[in-house]
Amino acid sequence: MSAPRTPGPGALSPQATPELADELTRIAWRVDRWIDPGPASVVAGAGVAAVVAALLMPWSTRGTGWEVLAGRAAMGPLPWLFTVVAVVVVGVSVLALLTRFWPLAWTAVAVSGAGAVTGLWAVWSRQTAVAGTDDIGPGLVVTVLGVLVLFGTWARTVVACGPRVPQGPPA
Repeated sequence: MSAPRTPGPGALSPQATPELADELTRIAWRVDRWIDPGPASVVAGAGVAAVVAALLMPWSTRGTGWEVLAGRAAMGPLPWLFTVVAVVVVGVSVLALLTRFWPLAWTAVAVSGAGAVTGLWAVWSRQTAVAGTDDIGPGLVVTVLGVLVLFGTWARTVVACGPRVPQGPPA
């Protein structure tokens, strides 16, 4: 007589099916939290490089973006706020590119959207400043354009990922 046949490693037993289904659901939930920006990651990397380079360029005759950030070049509160937001945009974008974590991509969209608005306000505040102090350097314009590129890239990436599971993994 032969011994009773036991299921092999590839076979499913009736007792393992619910546990396997739960484990596959948990794995799918974990995988669903990651993004794959594909070629958009090159555009996002170029946008980050443009913003960093533009922070080193002159924003006006008063100073560069880093000097505005440090408070050594007084251009008003809106350009200073924009430099702070631009640095946060760079940091969050780099983290999102390195980790490819879905919530960081959403954070990058939100922060770069706020950066685009504050950047346009910063340009507007320089254009409406008192005569003689209303100069705009190339660094400010390139920084605004870089943040706008990052906003468009992250928005497109997040929308392409589709809707996410609204609840956490099953217990």
